[in-house]
Amino acid sequence: MESKSAKIYIIGAGFAGQEIATELERKGIFGQVIGFIDDDEKKIGTLIDGIPVLGPISRMNTIQNENPADEAIVAIPGAPGDNLKRIYSTLKDTTLKTIRLLPGISQIIDGDAHLIQTREIAAEDLIGRDSAVISLKESLSYLRGKRVLITGAGGSIGSELSRQLLSGGAQRLYLLDHGENSLYEIDAELKLLQEEGVGEAATIVPVVGDLQDREYMHFILARL
Repeated sequence: MESKSAKIYIIGAGFAGQEIATELERKGIFGQVIGFIDDDEKKIGTLIDGIPVLGPISRMNTIQNENPADEAIVAIPGAPGDNLKRIYSTLKDTTLKTIRLLPGISQIIDGDAHLIQTREIAAEDLIGRDSAVISLKESLSYLRGKRVLITGAGGSIGSELSRQLLSGGAQRLYLLDHGENSLYEIDAELKLLQEEGVGEAATIVPVVGDLQDREYMHFILARL
């Protein structure tokens, strides 16, 4: 996710969009939701919990020019691939830095996914094809109760590994990344998850460093 100063659009002003807006406002570190984007004419021009519905997806360029945001979160779980492709294509033509997708609404209702655990849109989302289902949590189960060093923890893969290892019962997570901002964001996100009861017994240790710096890595590894 972007920093707490980021401005965010939520695409979809339905249940999922309203839920993530509430969640982001409550967390207060990932950015400010400045508007909903929704094709429903009855919603356009209204306020939902104080957040304006700015217009339809077809007006994204105009909306972005008038009230620019840094990130868009597509909160339309279960949207067909064709619809998602149209939305994604429109958003890519704007100056938005990041476009993310909300977990499936069934996951949210069942408590298997947290609203802050959005991800960038993948190819299978756009073509409407099911990807091979691999349970990352199950594949990492042998690390339950272990101390784990995650390199590149601030990146998209490293951050997802960090979330899964936290919820999977790792005893201690060392988050290594050379980027202080991205490391701060994943560290803050994991601590918020702990406040919600996810991996609350685990210890999280952020480490700023470059994996290619051999001497520094020897120094770090000797102290883990």
